[in-house]
Amino acid sequence: MQIGVKYCGGCNPRYDRVALVERIQREQPEDTFERAIPGVCYDQLLVVCGCSAQCADLTGLTGREIRSLWQDHP
Repeated sequence: MQIGVKYCGGCNPRYDRVALVERIQREQPEDTFERAIPGVCYDQLLVVCGCSAQCADLTGLTGREIRSLWQDHP
């Protein structure tokens, strides 16, 4: 499966978005992960956000399935 990854703006320094994606990659070695590129339709678009604002700009990004992951800290 080809997975495009889109990260939020990174305003929450307590949440390591990259580490989360690296862990998912280790758990799914049969899949291909890359930073999402506009105009490419991915099998799955993974949107990784550090808070409930979920500010990641998805303009031009597409996926057959879109999954959003976010971590909220009080």
